[in-house]
Amino acid sequence: MLNVAWKRAAKGFGFLLSFLTPTFSLNTSSIPPATYRTTAHNRQHIHQQQRLFTTTPSYAMFRAWTCHGKTNRELVENLATAGIIQSAQVKEALLKVDRSNYSNDERDAYIDAPQLIGSGQTISAPHMHAHAMEELFPALVRASKTINDSPQHKRDLKILDVGCGSGYLTAAFGRLVDRNGPIQPLAKGKVYGIEVIPELVDLSRRNIMKEDNDLFESGTVIVAQGDGWTGRPEDGPYDAIHVGAAAESFPSSLMMQLNPQGGCMVIPVGPDGGIQNLYRVERLRDGAVFKQEDFKIKALLGVRYVPLVRLKP
Repeated sequence: MLNVAWKRAAKGFGFLLSFLTPTFSLNTSSIPPATYRTTAHNRQHIHQQQRLFTTTPSYAMFRAWTCHGKTNRELVENLATAGIIQSAQVKEALLKVDRSNYSNDERDAYIDAPQLIGSGQTISAPHMHAHAMEELFPALVRASKTINDSPQHKRDLKILDVGCGSGYLTAAFGRLVDRNGPIQPLAKGKVYGIEVIPELVDLSRRNIMKEDNDLFESGTVIVAQGDGWTGRPEDGPYDAIHVGAAAESFPSSLMMQLNPQGGCMVIPVGPDGGIQNLYRVERLRDGAVFKQEDFKIKALLGVRYVPLVRLKP
């Protein structure tokens, strides 16, 4: 079992590395990475990213890829033991969503590695989903406190899951903010899963309907076709945005859909087949037009994702 898992993990997307880079600013307009490598700061950044792929893999990295289980509970418990799941709330949400309902092969559902789901796309490794949820969880807690402390301004938490693919992470976010009873201390909310490929929109819906259909019935989760580069502005702003495929550059349209009061996005950025990083983007203030100084960007770890596909006209 482990030999099979390691072979799949070696070929997979979403390599979890333990090397963390410091917070820094980037030109976040839609400029290909190759055009901003000339400054001394970015030359240093590229050198840091090269180190991600040349440094001897750490023990923490290998623990991430060995969190396999025989059941959904065992998988989640192993992710918690490895320190990838850190909060009781994220753990509870993942325990409520059985990954076997979102895997094309139930025999591999609890292996900590990515899997193909069709149309050239993958469901990310469980440790990457857990990591993304943990990165966004503090922003949801802050927004919930604001909501709960201001009864006169009651609203829903809003989460956008870009490239929802199998529907797994959309459902997991839904469990966090379930309108039938969110996981405390979070407020109730809505999760919008968008996917550019029609077949995967259908797949997401079918998978969620297996055992998580109550999320549809309560209005907690909505799945629709949409372009990940442009997002879903009609339902924003969002307290959290997760992007499940690598953008060649930072999508300013998505960034502008973050809640101006601390909304956060987790997104992989980098060319297909090239150096990619997972970033956390936090919006610091409101503004009618995009300004990079209104955002704080932090590189989290080196990754390998499938590309973020644009909607064809």
